[in-house]
Amino acid sequence: MRRRGLVIEDGRVTADSGAGEPEPQAVIVPLTSAAIFLIVVVSQAGASADTVRGLCADLAGLVRAVGFRDPDAHLTCVTGFSAAGWNRLAGPGTPAGLHPFREISAGPRRAPATAGDVLFHIRAERMDMCFELASQIMTRLGGAATAVEEVHGFRYFDDRDLLGFVDGTENPVGPAAARATLIGAEDPAFAGGSYVIVQQYLHDLAAWNALPAEEQERIVGRTKLSDIELADDVKPSFAHNALTEIIVDGEQIQILRDNMPFGSAGDGRYGTYFIGYARSPATIEQMLQNMFVGSPEGNYDRLLDVSSAVTGNLFFVPSVPLLEGLGEATPAPRPAAPGAAGRRPDGSLNIGSLKGAPGDG
Repeated sequence: MRRRGLVIEDGRVTADSGAGEPEPQAVIVPLTSAAIFLIVVVSQAGASADTVRGLCADLAGLVRAVGFRDPDAHLTCVTGFSAAGWNRLAGPGTPAGLHPFREISAGPRRAPATAGDVLFHIRAERMDMCFELASQIMTRLGGAATAVEEVHGFRYFDDRDLLGFVDGTENPVGPAAARATLIGAEDPAFAGGSYVIVQQYLHDLAAWNALPAEEQERIVGRTKLSDIELADDVKPSFAHNALTEIIVDGEQIQILRDNMPFGSAGDGRYGTYFIGYARSPATIEQMLQNMFVGSPEGNYDRLLDVSSAVTGNLFFVPSVPLLEGLGEATPAPRPAAPGAAGRRPDGSLNIGSLKGAPGDG
């Protein structure tokens, strides 16, 4: 069956290669002042998978309903699926680059793999908008899924991390950002999608701040105040930006970072939430290998002397038609009881600003 740019066959949803370029999710957007990173595990009970699929089909409308309160807040939500989550929710057929996050261990340095079926990357210029959308998502999911990670990120001064350095300086923009992040002809069934790797890093700020600024700059590979990259004859081979530069056939392969600081001053918990979008996860995986193991082996990222990864996951971000099509591949849910969370009998959300007041056509 073909519908709205989709091919639905035997419960599998893929893009229709004859329907033109599929619309991507809001992967390529300007950096925002606030973000919530919400990861859930889907319950094995009953119709939990159908509930999640139903949310995916309705998510764009839910974002519009919440975002209508303040269009200038630019509320967006990117939804991604781990290998286990995609296999369960989307049926047969897996994107070429999707697999479980590969844990890395080298001496005292470890990049762990942690639980998660679905990622909701929520961004806006206002945290209250992010929070409202996260709350609505969890209400819709009900007992169908459990949150295993929720991190509230914030912009810190001029896009700096809590280590004091500007983050995301080398992000591609415009057409270069699309080339770096969006799947194309190499995997046509999933064109318009992307991959995203997320990790929580906790920082030992006392140890970091004890280092002279010049040593901090050598570790990062940029000047702290002016954010200028160090010259090649000054920058050490273990600098963070040296190890995360990936060159293939003479060309630098870029990713799109949307990292956010997070923390709690009261208990001394300070961190960076790393989130990187890429056309292939292999690029970010090579960066992590260089950081944790070293390039060559042993020449590791000295940031890891003061920063520890505590979570890690890889997700596939489907195009908009594929995301919404997850609901097309499953039986329609039963009409919700009056006042219950979920869709109305006409298929809309129970939100007046999206479909009108109850009883509207």
